[in-house]
Amino acid sequence: MKTELIKISEFQRRRWGENGTPMCAQAIRNQIQNGKIPGERIGKLWYVDWAVYTHANENELVAMVLRGAFD
Repeated sequence: MKTELIKISEFQRRRWGENGTPMCAQAIRNQIQNGKIPGERIGKLWYVDWAVYTHANENELVAMVLRGAFD
């Protein structure tokens, strides 16, 4: 699967929209670290893998596999 890494600010805009109330950046970083949101840290910046996130939300079994629940 192709990865599409986006900054947390872009993730907030895409996920909650312009007028929505998004989670704070720290909460999103914590969820990336805990494996609840697919993403990674590159240098000092955190990124969300948008391609994996959108596909994972389509099917819970896919989400579990992508999070590594069957390892």
